[in-house]
Amino acid sequence: MKLLRIKFEKTGLAKYISHLDLNRVFARALARAKIDVAHSEGFNPRPKIVFASAISLGMESLCEFADIKTSETQIFEKIKNVFPDGINILEVYEPENNFKNIDSTRFHIYIKTSEQIDTSFDIVVEKKPGININLKDYILESVLTESGEYKLIDITVKTNPEMYLNPENIIKGINNIEDYFIRKIEVHDKNNTIFR
Repeated sequence: MKLLRIKFEKTGLAKYISHLDLNRVFARALARAKIDVAHSEGFNPRPKIVFASAISLGMESLCEFADIKTSETQIFEKIKNVFPDGINILEVYEPENNFKNIDSTRFHIYIKTSEQIDTSFDIVVEKKPGININLKDYILESVLTESGEYKLIDITVKTNPEMYLNPENIIKGINNIEDYFIRKIEVHDKNNTIFR
């Protein structure tokens, strides 16, 4: 069987599909498209689908990845129309990189606030209960612009196994937020190139 990587968007109402449910969505869609996928062994075999990482519920993404093993080589045309609205298949290809080589991720964070935003992000927040971090240690680049009634932070953060920053933690460091939403834009490898 051949390893294939499916690159897809998760937008609109699909952003409310949890990571666990996303696995089910993929399993059903691949079955609907009659794709021969490797399955786990045991009493209740399930399709083997490996996702790059889980994103927070309610976050949109333009660059999600799922790996499958299949005996087929050309599946894009078969699967592009079998997913629910908001799951948009962008391409299918043989992987060039392992998921463990993901190093950083670029996000667009839209924030409605009357407060000034400190773009140095020299701010200590609680990452997890009892674990405090300084945001600036995880941020590679950030640019602040206006986007209608929202302020747009175009930000690239560390998202590797050793240093991982969920962009929700950036929200913790900003005062008086009226509303916000986050969109994942692109993923980079350790060479700072677009992850494939």
